Amino acid sequence: MTDGQDEFTIPVFNGKAAVEAGYAQAQQQGVPFFGIEEYEEGYAVTYDLLPADEQLAPTARKEVKTRLTAEVEAIVGDDELATVEVSKSVNDSLGNVSMLETEASARRVARAIAPIVLDTANWADS
Repeated sequence: MTDGQDEFTIPVFNGKAAVEAGYAQAQQQGVPFFGIEEYEEGYAVTYDLLPADEQLAPTARKEVKTRLTAEVEAIVGDDELATVEVSKSVNDSLGNVSMLETEASARRVARAIAPIVLDTANWADS
């Protein structure tokens, strides 16, 4: 993989209707749903491998959890970054971090996990 920050295009879905449309498109194409969700309350980062009928291998899931924990702790611990209450959830096929206050923070989290979640070498057939 390259070291570039923009290796993966990370879409922003503005509101519930856009998220639902993104899920429908992923389902139709048989690819994972991955993106930043924008709501009035803040931003969420979500991955869902179920539309691709895949799941993360155990070692990949552990790495995603480790990276998410590190990024969330760094964001919450940085006095320069405004935060709201942040929660995270990670399992074999679905993960979510919410609510981040800025799109920049959400992009930071998304970039930390995209290389693992979207790399088919890290998937184990569901």
